[in-house]
Amino acid sequence: MNTALTAMHHRGPDDTGVYVSSRTNVGLGSARLAIMDPANGHQPVANEACGIHAVVNGEFYESDRLRKELEHKGHRFRTGSDSELLVHLYEEHGTGCLRFLRGEFAFVLLDESADRLFLACDRFAIKPLHYARFGGGWIIASEIKPLIAMGMEPRWDLTALQQSLAFQYGKPGSTLFEGVRQLRPAHAMVLDRDDCKEFVYWEPCFEPDPTVTAESIGAALREAVHLRLRADVPMACTLSGGLDSSAVAAISGIRDCFCVRFDAPEYDEGPQVLEDGLNDVRIHQVPVTRRDQVMHLEDAVRQSEGLAINGQLVGKFLLSRAIRDAGFKVVLAGEGADEAFLGYAHLQQDYTDTPPRIALQQGIMLPSPGESFSWRMPTWLERVPTFLQAKLATGRHATALLAHPPDPQTILDDCLGGIDCVSGPFVRRSAWLWTRMALAGYILRTLGDGAEMAHSVEARLPFLDHELFAVAARIPPPALLDHDHTKLALREALRGIVPETVRTRKKHPFLAPPLDGDPTVDEFVDDTIASTACRELPLFDHRAVRRWAAARFRLPDADRHRLDPVLMQLLTATLLQRCFRLT
Repeated sequence: MNTALTAMHHRGPDDTGVYVSSRTNVGLGSARLAIMDPANGHQPVANEACGIHAVVNGEFYESDRLRKELEHKGHRFRTGSDSELLVHLYEEHGTGCLRFLRGEFAFVLLDESADRLFLACDRFAIKPLHYARFGGGWIIASEIKPLIAMGMEPRWDLTALQQSLAFQYGKPGSTLFEGVRQLRPAHAMVLDRDDCKEFVYWEPCFEPDPTVTAESIGAALREAVHLRLRADVPMACTLSGGLDSSAVAAISGIRDCFCVRFDAPEYDEGPQVLEDGLNDVRIHQVPVTRRDQVMHLEDAVRQSEGLAINGQLVGKFLLSRAIRDAGFKVVLAGEGADEAFLGYAHLQQDYTDTPPRIALQQGIMLPSPGESFSWRMPTWLERVPTFLQAKLATGRHATALLAHPPDPQTILDDCLGGIDCVSGPFVRRSAWLWTRMALAGYILRTLGDGAEMAHSVEARLPFLDHELFAVAARIPPPALLDHDHTKLALREALRGIVPETVRTRKKHPFLAPPLDGDPTVDEFVDDTIASTACRELPLFDHRAVRRWAAARFRLPDADRHRLDPVLMQLLTATLLQRCFRLT
């Protein structure tokens, strides 16, 4: 247990706690990031009779109301921590306690009288939870590194690696490590001595409701932001110059805001942030050069435990480091708005059938001109979403580097079979697929929790408040999208809250410049591809890899830049091999 806690010290450097049950063969450990009741919120937490114990990562909101209701029923609290709510809610409602939990969280609860473990994560998996069978039992942790510290041998999951190369995201719940699963969004598990049951506890309704108004959207957003302002430590915001993060910053009133500055004008959102003029905001600029992208890539990969498709991973990694170094433990961010309010260009194309002219996103979220493929989709999905066309087109180049390229349709069928079916307009179904694959598996896990908690920073995401998301899910698509704009209803709700230049601005994706144009970068790429770790990667034809890496410099700039996701996948797979010595 102690070795596992040491492996996740970066997640919770303020306190450690262990409970080993004398009645069951279970031990719970916590590495705590102290945010609520820092002096007294020690974990694991227990109920009054000490028969129910839990470790919690993240935050439960509306804690004052829930605490009063539970105290009225006779429950006695020992701390001011919101985490203690869980054991008392479980006493009252069993696994049904999930319907009362609002926030970003993952937890493991031990019910000693039933000899049962109960684990769950929040509705979008903002806080991850990993589990594996090991030594005749189960090992569970926020990251994979503690599982390895407890003795699990790190091996590649070759199917997951093929899936990630084929379209950049694996099957929901999969990881790149054999035998290790990640609990899917809005899922919970009950582990008894001889049984394991997984179930879904929440899903939104996407049937359009024309009665949703700008006022109701604004009220739901303000509530989601204000709930997340509860903390006993200083808080900051991330700021990109776009609508979403600016709205969170403006509503929260938080003064300290952090933004990434990339070293290429078309990728740098810093000038927009500095010109927008949010009142009483102090801007902390975090410069990230292409040289920084390669110098810090290995550390970022070690912490994220996954593959990256862009240097944005290092951008988030260095952003979180700067936030920590400035003395902040909690940051509010704008992720999730594009999923809830249909803000992505690929969703705009799904809805209008007109390709947006956004060169930066081609090969990442939009297919390049002239690329078209025919794929068989599940009946609930109807046709191929735009983002999936882009991912499969890029994946064609990545899987061409394998000794035995897989059949993409077979991989696609397997991955999509793990998605919960939903109804509603096609653009909503496409967005839901993105939410369950790209958002959960990459944006929140790799770029989010992996980069943030590497530096002991907790991100709170108001736009992924499930009550706000439920309101947004009912907005009819015509009220959100047309040929020229996205998030129309949200923009109307933010009239007078953010500057007009922000409210009317088109989305600028958070992307780092491609890896070229610097001798240090080129040397890093060449050395990494020539390394022993790269040669040890399974599945790849390494002569093809070397030929491809050498030939890419002869391509026109636009074509080479569109292949940057393939290069980043190759580099991060190699670094993952080096960090974890996978077999």
